[in-house]
Amino acid sequence: MFILICFVTLIFWSCDFEWLATNKETIFRVYNNSAQTIVVTAEHILPDTLLPKKTNLLETIKINQNRIIYSSEVEGNGDFRRMKNGDRLTLFVLSKDSVDKHSWEYLRENNVILKRYEFNWKELQMMGGNVNFP
Repeated sequence: MFILICFVTLIFWSCDFEWLATNKETIFRVYNNSAQTIVVTAEHILPDTLLPKKTNLLETIKINQNRIIYSSEVEGNGDFRRMKNGDRLTLFVLSKDSVDKHSWEYLRENNVILKRYEFNWKELQMMGGNVNFP
């Protein structure tokens, strides 16, 4: 019996737990293939191309790691409706060092970003739901 409990526990801990987030819909996954830790934020802000004035999403992704971005984390998008209706989502990638050293206002006013991505629902599907940085 002890061996069975150990086996079940081992199987349980080796599983991918993304399925536990049943109340969220995955929008996309960001892969950090760079040599530095990055911070990402995503918003429906077009036609503005600057960082948003404020953000509900600011996620850190370490070197060679990835992060799932859920629709409930993106301001103004509780589901896929806006993207499916043609809205473009803007994803900003910033250096963690810059985010740690400067205020959000400074980052926004000086456009201190590493890369800016912009895509709609169809483009996201063509990318397989993955954004690779750089």
